[in-house]
Amino acid sequence: MIGRGRRAESPGSVPPVPPVLPQIIAEVVSAEHVVLTVNGRRLPATPTRRDELGPAIAELIARFASPTRVEVRELDGSVYADILTPDPDSVAPLDESPERPRPELVEFTADGFVPGEDVAIALVLRHTSAAGNGTARALLDRAEHATVTGELILLGRISGTTTVRRID
Repeated sequence: MIGRGRRAESPGSVPPVPPVLPQIIAEVVSAEHVVLTVNGRRLPATPTRRDELGPAIAELIARFASPTRVEVRELDGSVYADILTPDPDSVAPLDESPERPRPELVEFTADGFVPGEDVAIALVLRHTSAAGNGTARALLDRAEHATVTGELILLGRISGTTTVRRID
């Protein structure tokens, strides 16, 4: 039995529960799309396709590295709620990363897209120049890890709308 005020900790266990749980609300807005809100702030990358909801929530919970309250609000008004914990394999033990940064969301909003269209999100890794005939070539190292610095692009897959913004 665990005494009052003490925690059982073992290697690979889920981190302790914070005083206030992070909260993810998934609001179904159509048969195919869900809008995600994290701790009261709508994610700029939403609406999310319903078939991508599970992986999106799992990624957010892994970033929080703590138990998280998740609500799914259906079109018919029904609400499903649960507290989900991160996969122990995806969470670094507390003593190995004491200065782990908390997730920091960057919002980038643009208009000119067709309602409901898929919008690609791209981080600019570097720039290249076009050749004399107007062609350009990019070489990427698949092992390279992208960092959230520099520029971000939103590209509408139907409308062709392209927006570039500095996010430093």
